[in-house]
Amino acid sequence: MIPWVKSHRRSAVIVLGSLLVPLYIFMAMLFNVLATRSDYAQQIDSIEPRLARMQGLIVEEDTLKASLADVRTITNDHVYRKATDAEAVAASIQAEVRGIMSNAGMAVTNSQVLPVRKREKFDYIAVKVVAQGTLEQLEGSLAAISRFRPVVFVETLDAFPNRRRGRDAEDEQVLTVSLELLSLRIAS
Repeated sequence: MIPWVKSHRRSAVIVLGSLLVPLYIFMAMLFNVLATRSDYAQQIDSIEPRLARMQGLIVEEDTLKASLADVRTITNDHVYRKATDAEAVAASIQAEVRGIMSNAGMAVTNSQVLPVRKREKFDYIAVKVVAQGTLEQLEGSLAAISRFRPVVFVETLDAFPNRRRGRDAEDEQVLTVSLELLSLRIAS
C-alpha cells in the first residue's frame, strides 16, 4: 500500500481527505453531544435543590396552611382589611374612642378624623381627640384603648394641666389631653 501512495500521491491525498472529512464531522458531532450532555447535567444539578424544596413544601403543605390561617387571624385582629372603607373605619374609631373616654369619666370636648396617610403596605387612619379629666380617668381610658381590636396606637399624647382658681379648687388636678390615635388598614 505504501508503494501505491508513493506512486499516486494526488489520489492518496483525495482518498485521505475524503476519509478525514466524515471523521471530522463525526468527531465534531460527538463533542457537541458530550458538551450538551454536560450542560444538561449541570442544569439538573442546579434544579435538584429546588425540587427538594418544592417536595418539602408539598409534604408540609397542611402545616403551612394552618400557620397561614393563624397569621391571617392575628393580622385581622390587629389591622383592618383592605375591603373596609377608610372613612368608615375612621368614623368608627372616632365613635369608639369617644365612648371609651366618656365611660372612663373624661369629658370629650373635640374630636376629628384626620386625613388618611397612604403608605406602601398600610393606610394610616388617624383620629384626634381632645378631652378633659383626671389622671386616673386618663389611665383608665388609655388602658381601654390598648385592649381595643383592631389595634389603635397612640401616636401623640399631649397633656396640659388646667388652672385651679380660688380657694375652692378641686383636690384633684384636671388635665386637658390631646390624643392622636392611629389604626392600620391593609393598603389597597
